[in-house]
Amino acid sequence: MITQMVNIIGVICLILYAAMLFKAFSQQGRLFDPDKPVSIEDYIFKIARVTGNSEYDVFCKSAEDWPVSQEKIDQDFKNYLNYQIVPHYVNDFVRKNKKHIDELHLPRF
Repeated sequence: MITQMVNIIGVICLILYAAMLFKAFSQQGRLFDPDKPVSIEDYIFKIARVTGNSEYDVFCKSAEDWPVSQEKIDQDFKNYLNYQIVPHYVNDFVRKNKKHIDELHLPRF
C-alpha cells in the first residue's frame, strides 16, 4: 500500500517535471515565443524548414537576382554559420518575402 502511494507520487512528480522542462525548452526558441521579435536568422530557418531545403539553399535562392558568384555565396554562408553575419542579398530576399513567410505555417515538430 505504501509502496503504491510512493510510486504514484513519483509518477506525478516525473510528469510535472517533464511538463516544466518542455515549457522551458519551448520558450527558449524565438519562433515559439510571441513576445520576442522575429530575427532574420529565424526567417532563414523558417524558409528552410517549410521548403524542406537547407539554409545554404536559401542563400543560393537569395542570390539568384544578384550578381553574386558561387564562391561568394560559400564564403558568406561560412560567415553566417560562424558569426551570424547575414549578407545583403539574403536580407533583401527576406525583406521582400516577409509577408509571405509570415503567412507560412511552421509545424512544431
